[in-house]
Amino acid sequence: MSTLFVPIGTLLWLQLCVTVGAVITLVRIAHREVPFPIAVAQWRLGGDHPEVLRARAMTAAMALQQGQAGLAVHRLERVLPDLARVLGPDHPDTLSARSLNLQIRGEHGGLPDRLAAVADLIEDLTRVLGPGHPDTLAARYCRAEWLSQDGRTGEAETAFGDVITTATENVGPDSDITLVARSSLTILRHERSGATPADKAAAVDELTAVLDAMDRALGTDNPTTASTRRLLGQWRSTRTDPMLPSAD
Repeated sequence: MSTLFVPIGTLLWLQLCVTVGAVITLVRIAHREVPFPIAVAQWRLGGDHPEVLRARAMTAAMALQQGQAGLAVHRLERVLPDLARVLGPDHPDTLSARSLNLQIRGEHGGLPDRLAAVADLIEDLTRVLGPGHPDTLAARYCRAEWLSQDGRTGEAETAFGDVITTATENVGPDSDITLVARSSLTILRHERSGATPADKAAAVDELTAVLDAMDRALGTDNPTTASTRRLLGQWRSTRTDPMLPSAD
């Protein structure tokens, strides 16, 4: 379940492959937290079976994918104590569900101090999974994004740079987290207060390089690639040089 952790509200989005037969209808049981098929699994396997717990966490991710952040948090808050009790607080599945819960709440104002919370999470992820694990990198990216949102530009720039360096070394220069962190750092430098025309021109050049890498590594039709291409086109359209090539 490590793939459940993604930075919410950024270019890196949760991507789930859910195959549902044409004859299957998901029937929700009134006043219950899980869809009917999981209720059946609980009856057959027991509520503490690891597969049941993973499925319950997956329904939270599905709710998030469908734009139901409140329902996702509700399901995560219900399953997290059971994951910690059955699998342990340091189990990757528990950490993944905790990570997703923290991200959603942090993006929607559900944490009194989201930076402190994500710092605690990063410490645990680093201790258990290591600094170069994708979940750890994603949490560090989330922290950098929140620093940027809070106007702490210098700290955010350093944090994004650290993510890029560690991600490049551990998961490769063409991984999605590396490329998204590069694009986010470039956007920060382009949009920050006091950016000079030279700064903006350098950002355009860097985002062009990032887009080339995304085209190669993620594909031209990837949503992240498409969003980056649109943004680069907007930047280029504001340039005064009429000979500057189009982003398309």
